[in-house]
Amino acid sequence: MTTSPTIGQEFYKIRDTWATADADHSWKLAIWQVQYADVEIIDKFLETERTAIGVFPEIFFRFDSPYQEDYAAYEQALWQEYLAWFEPIKRAEYDVYGALKKDGLLKSDYEPDRQLPPTVQSIWKELRRLMSHIHGLEDTGCCIYFPPLRPDQADAGPWYTDMLKKGMPPGIRLVTIDITNHSRITIPKIYVPQVKLLQPALNMVAAINNDMDKGGGNSDTISIDARFRKQIRKVMDCTTQSDTSLLDTEITTLLQLSKKMGGDPHLVAGWMIAAQAYFMIRESDKSAGYADKAIRLSRELMDKQDPAGYPTWKSCIMIRAAILVGKKKRKQAIALYEALALEAVKRGDAFMIMEGYRLSGHLYYELGQMNIAFENELLAISGGSYLELEVRRQSTFLHAAAMAVHLCEKVRGPEDLRVLQDSLQELLGADWATLLQSEGMEHATARRKSTLFEFN
Repeated sequence: MTTSPTIGQEFYKIRDTWATADADHSWKLAIWQVQYADVEIIDKFLETERTAIGVFPEIFFRFDSPYQEDYAAYEQALWQEYLAWFEPIKRAEYDVYGALKKDGLLKSDYEPDRQLPPTVQSIWKELRRLMSHIHGLEDTGCCIYFPPLRPDQADAGPWYTDMLKKGMPPGIRLVTIDITNHSRITIPKIYVPQVKLLQPALNMVAAINNDMDKGGGNSDTISIDARFRKQIRKVMDCTTQSDTSLLDTEITTLLQLSKKMGGDPHLVAGWMIAAQAYFMIRESDKSAGYADKAIRLSRELMDKQDPAGYPTWKSCIMIRAAILVGKKKRKQAIALYEALALEAVKRGDAFMIMEGYRLSGHLYYELGQMNIAFENELLAISGGSYLELEVRRQSTFLHAAAMAVHLCEKVRGPEDLRVLQDSLQELLGADWATLLQSEGMEHATARRKSTLFEFN
């Protein structure tokens, strides 16, 4: 009898795979070679090992600076990220060094040597020195985790190869994730003996589906709520097949279930999912129809102070605006994005304040209205300033910042540019300019070609 996999079973497969690798002391770089669906659980495993409940002896650290083909710039960003670990942090839960001091684990105070050159070799040296300051960890190794690259980023294999070529010091090992169908790490054969490939036989899709199916079924005696959740998965599965007729059938069933569940919040949730599903298979007219229905009803729920209203409303506004952008109806899309930003201001939703103004600013830029575009990008930065530093450094805040700098250079003077640059240094850190030049930032200021047939 075949047993369906569970998320817990898949997690322990990962832990067992690492246990085997951990027993082998010959490698310096471990690469998880997995499918995209497996990335999140491996990331969670590595994050678990960074905490006190980790089971392996090595101490795990993580670096999030975006990879760059310019090694010097990339390593400078990594060095600045390392130094930032020892800066004062407002929220104690993120202050690792403060926690070490509070728990009495430090033999003596540690301060990184800021005079060292901004290279990874300096990081390795400082990490070993940090470990020597911690009771009981003097001889413990470090494992440095670099998250997987996006499919649009350059192959990082040459950089990892350079690390292996220069030689990794004792007690320092690297680990990362490479997605098999979008591989971004190529290592020459001569260095393969220093590399450990981790290829666990995972089936996360089945595990997640199995978890979602718990409590589900087709009988009317089974909870309608469970059937509704299961039907959502069926609808989303259809979007990978681009079969409109099949999707029509599954959405009809979904909407029937949403009506059976009773109440406007369930009905509007069904419309939102339908809008998203049709959007994913590029059926823009059907998507727009359901989005419009959901926007109207969720607005009514918002007016009634129903907590289900706003999350649905903002999701459907984003879908509807994206459809308008696709049809080059920029002014109509701007109206929606600005309405989103204003509503987000009322609700203290910093991320949506940023997105609403960022996207409307980009569209104003495409319309040639540079000054108002610049003002909207400044509003986006202002909204994004309420996000955590880690979020700002890894989100579309960087796109808003890149666009603001680009526009400031065009429509404002040197003094305004200096003020903006000082602000970005405060919001992003000393390496703000490097972040804005990282992979993908050039697209923040890319301008689509217009046609003779745009009447917006």
